[in-house]
Amino acid sequence: MKDIYTVAHTHWDFEWYFTRQEARVQFIFHMDEVLEALETNQLDYYTLDGQMSIIEDYLALFPEKEVEIKKFVTAGRLFIGPWFTQIDEMTTSGESIVRNLKIGITEAKALGGVMRVGYLPDSFGQGQDMPKIYQGFDISHALFWRGMPREANARYFYWSSNDGSKVLTANIKNGYYAGVELVEQNQFDELAEKISTQTPSETHLLPVGGDQRAVDFDLKQRISLANQESEEATRFIESNYPVFFKSLENESEKLPELSGEFIEPSDSKIHRGIYSSRYDLKQVYDRLERSLTYQLEPLSVVAANHGIPVKQGLITSLWKIVARGQAHDSAGGCNSDKTNQDIYLRGVNGLQEAQSCVDYLLRKLSISLNHGQDNQVFLWNPLPFELTTIRKVALSTKTATFSLVDQKGQPVEVELLSQKRENAALLRRDPEAMSDEHYYVSEVAIECTLPSMGWLCFTVEETTVSVPQLTKATELENDWYVIQLKEGKLNLYSKELKKWYHDFLWFEDSGDEGDTYDYSPAFNDWFLKLDFSQHNQAMVEQGDLISRMTIEGEWALPFDLCSRKEQVTDGTVSYTMVLECNKQTNLIDVHLTLDNQVLDHRLRLMIATKTKAVVSTSDTPFGIIKRPIEEKHLPDWKEIGYKEEPTSMRPMLHLANLHDEKESWSFLTRGTKDFQVIDGERQQLAITVFRGVGYLGRPDTLRRPGDASGLQTKVVPTPDSQLVGTVVFEGSLVLDEFFDSQKLQTNYLETTQEALDYQTQELNRFTTPIQYFPVNPKSLIEDPRGKVTIDELTVVFSSLQATIDGTGIELRLYNPTDVAQTAPGKLSFDAPTEVKLLNLEGKVIDSVSENVTTLPMSAFKPGEIRTYGIFFNQKEME
Repeated sequence: MKDIYTVAHTHWDFEWYFTRQEARVQFIFHMDEVLEALETNQLDYYTLDGQMSIIEDYLALFPEKEVEIKKFVTAGRLFIGPWFTQIDEMTTSGESIVRNLKIGITEAKALGGVMRVGYLPDSFGQGQDMPKIYQGFDISHALFWRGMPREANARYFYWSSNDGSKVLTANIKNGYYAGVELVEQNQFDELAEKISTQTPSETHLLPVGGDQRAVDFDLKQRISLANQESEEATRFIESNYPVFFKSLENESEKLPELSGEFIEPSDSKIHRGIYSSRYDLKQVYDRLERSLTYQLEPLSVVAANHGIPVKQGLITSLWKIVARGQAHDSAGGCNSDKTNQDIYLRGVNGLQEAQSCVDYLLRKLSISLNHGQDNQVFLWNPLPFELTTIRKVALSTKTATFSLVDQKGQPVEVELLSQKRENAALLRRDPEAMSDEHYYVSEVAIECTLPSMGWLCFTVEETTVSVPQLTKATELENDWYVIQLKEGKLNLYSKELKKWYHDFLWFEDSGDEGDTYDYSPAFNDWFLKLDFSQHNQAMVEQGDLISRMTIEGEWALPFDLCSRKEQVTDGTVSYTMVLECNKQTNLIDVHLTLDNQVLDHRLRLMIATKTKAVVSTSDTPFGIIKRPIEEKHLPDWKEIGYKEEPTSMRPMLHLANLHDEKESWSFLTRGTKDFQVIDGERQQLAITVFRGVGYLGRPDTLRRPGDASGLQTKVVPTPDSQLVGTVVFEGSLVLDEFFDSQKLQTNYLETTQEALDYQTQELNRFTTPIQYFPVNPKSLIEDPRGKVTIDELTVVFSSLQATIDGTGIELRLYNPTDVAQTAPGKLSFDAPTEVKLLNLEGKVIDSVSENVTTLPMSAFKPGEIRTYGIFFNQKEME
């Protein structure tokens, strides 16, 4: 008997070519129909798209409906959660995914129960780490549509991760809208055959719903008719996802096991070009992720050690902003301009709140520790391990000359990077009428070793001796590199590898006749190699701590696709690029500011290597992935029926890498998510800076023939997606002898620790937007119960946060490799501690140790994610 479990649902894009506000109006009326259908038993079950954000919006307007929703959720008829929003899996960090699920599950449980199904029916590709993430939330079942490789030949299977986790998975090959045919057509046997291919199972799934689809009140009647007219061996059953999976488990021995990511455009479009769409959105949400994960959350733990309570409500609110910005359409930027404006503004508002909270905590802690309110600068390290680094700090001083002294009275090495004279006097229309209350704002570099979850304090003293400054030079140099600009080309010498790399960095510009879903080459393309031969100004500044090269100029480019076809350079993009090195690390920081005045083009940073790599490498939410440089189906994708060209454009979260047994080149990103390896005489790591296009969707592009993506019958211009105006691109290059994913993630982590300082001074009341307002110092006695230090770490730090109930600390680490880490490091505590193992939801799953001050960590399995719950012994402290 072929049992077809028919599931009523809606797929609700809470924003797309319409805004969140417009969709919310539609949803409040939709919910009336859902509740009516359940109350009148016209439907037995209904699934609200696996995401809580739409329900939160609804209940914010109609809180009285909570009782009715709870009634049906508790009764097992209305299915909600587990997500807060349906993420884009390929560009969302591991911690963001965890927070998204954690918030969604918490909110669903508050309304009566959560559907523990990894439900992502429309995400543009499936990440390799999802099974172990799901298992971390006690989710044993998953469902998706897009990405299955044709070779898999499976509809139902066990999907496994490298740590041994696996989830029973349904690939809805015919889409989440397949069941609409049950309601609107009478070819029931044909439908049953269509949705039961590529599996030996007799249990099948038929989702009945679609994008913002109204409730099908006649579903019972249609099921009854289908059962009357279908073959005797076929039975349609009104059901829900948990019941379907329970039935499928009975056939588990028939099902194959598959692993890895699924990003093939076999059954549907996968939109690999979306990784580079709307760089401005990706950049702002990447910044917000970094601010929350690596600054605000751990700094809140440090502040709590000093008696300042964790503002969990604000932190959760900010994670919701992140989650809304990382829904699959929102993250992709494949939306109307008005929608993208909304997404961008939410991200900016979130950044303002996150940064203001960091600023407040730095100030509160610093002024409270500075008992005499002397002119001191505090540098903070919220992370649970020691950092030896070069910190850039802005100091406000009465004189242009000053020095720093540590708490032992010893001078501190400081280097002046820039200085500006300011006047604190009352403003006057005539500047000459202002009194002279001048002071200086100086950006300085400070070499320091910061203790874990701690701080250093330096006293600022006015002197008559000039602060050491950068000096003019002809080439940039530190302990790892020499970088030269010669005849418009950049040459690099690696002291570690003893190799020259001539013309190692340039930019490539090409046409983009795609849309907000996908990059696609222009039909009459013209690729331009952009070097620095026409630069207007170049300057090298050398110091003991910091060295930098600044190049300014303009690139002449085709203004639009017509000019590109004619190979006319009638447009310009002006640029300022800064390459910076410091004494403590082998990173080369890249900061590029552009004034883009050109349309329909893609700009990429090109890094020329000497590698002979066979794969590209990048990071995933909790791991590392190797992908072929060229896809095997690139030559025959049309013949085998792929929906788009499987171009080897690749996603990254924090890093992209190209390595062989002799050298390893990496790019650590601060916003961009797209890269590609260009094979040839010199392999190149191509990092997309940005791309500009003018339409939501276009039909019949070179990479994606056929109907337009998104809306097939309406042209939606998106002039904002051309990204005309200022574009800022940041990241770091790293050249190593060997590839080491843990080291690279540590390098990346260090780049997130900027601006964690505070100077106690009265000259400048505008160092931050909230500095103007007075704040009372607090009597602080450091509580060692919150102090954790990790030594000899060989796995990757992921996060440090307070437990939701505030009784302890959650510390998450992971092994990104497929090899066990037998000596992952040790944890040290400043007071006796109880350590437990938690799952990703924060539930205790095992006890590790009690009343310890040191804990050598046990071996990490390949790919393991481990969350420690650290609870300090209250009685011992009392």
